[in-house]
Amino acid sequence: MTSEPYSEEALLDDLRSWWDDEVGDGDPFADPKPASGTIFDVIPTIDSLGAVNGLLTIEKHVGFEVPPRVIRPGGYASFEDMTADLLPKVRAMVARRQSAPRRKEAA
Repeated sequence: MTSEPYSEEALLDDLRSWWDDEVGDGDPFADPKPASGTIFDVIPTIDSLGAVNGLLTIEKHVGFEVPPRVIRPGGYASFEDMTADLLPKVRAMVARRQSAPRRKEAA
């Protein structure tokens, strides 16, 4: 997947681009936001199923498959909400991978 070292800054940049594409805040043709005080107030900006697509962006940076179970059930209300939940989990997975003994390739 990637041979470059893990860069959280680069990951955040790519995740931000992915988020903006998914959520479409800058889309002038998007439906208007619903009025406040409705059921739409409790619906996440991106649900957990939609967030699974963001794992592809993360995997590009870490170089291994990230399991969907890292995504919080229900989804995320904002980009900051998502990164606050996912980044510590990604850091832990990267640290485990880096500290694990390497397997020798079969000859």
